[in-house]
Amino acid sequence: MDAIIIAGGKGTRLGGNIPKALVEVKGKPLVAHQIDYLLQSGIVDRFILALGHKSEIVMEFVKKRYPDEKIIFSVEEQPLGTGGGVKKAMKLARSDYVIALNCDDVTDIDVKKLAAMGENTICVAHPRLIFGLVIEKDGYAIFNEKPEIKDWVNCGWYLLDRVEMLRILPDKGSLEIDVFPNIRMRVFRHEGFWKTVNTQKDIDEFDKTI
Repeated sequence: MDAIIIAGGKGTRLGGNIPKALVEVKGKPLVAHQIDYLLQSGIVDRFILALGHKSEIVMEFVKKRYPDEKIIFSVEEQPLGTGGGVKKAMKLARSDYVIALNCDDVTDIDVKKLAAMGENTICVAHPRLIFGLVIEKDGYAIFNEKPEIKDWVNCGWYLLDRVEMLRILPDKGSLEIDVFPNIRMRVFRHEGFWKTVNTQKDIDEFDKTI
């Protein structure tokens, strides 16, 4: 199966001057975390990296680190949004279904179970509140530091029907705003690890995980 890694971000909120895909967490760039995890699944054997900002730096790193893997690059000359970027990359895919994921959403989703869904699927997980939750009881505060919320949110991983998505994806636009609200999608509930990396604080917290 093919996998599309959406890795065109600038990572400006992280304060550095390198592409977000090369930001290191636990001693390894984000894009390497994703490729290594997907390779271990035994399901993905071909990668398409959807690139934009400073794509040449990401390409150089990936070619050097994974010289023997089937990795091709889809480079945006101008920002196309997640929808347009995935459409451009999807044109290079071959498998009937493609796993697509945000480079900065690191998780331990069961790739085999996701691949077996057999239709367009969105992965969801429980978010963790970024603030301390305060509940009042008898006029006094009960404090819960950054609790996990019981509701479900999009965690940035998808299984997509290649032929159908090529027909409906926009040349420029957002997956989350322009596409997913208008199509039928199964839900894959993930109860395990999920961490999105957007700030230095996210990196620091990620580095503390086992």
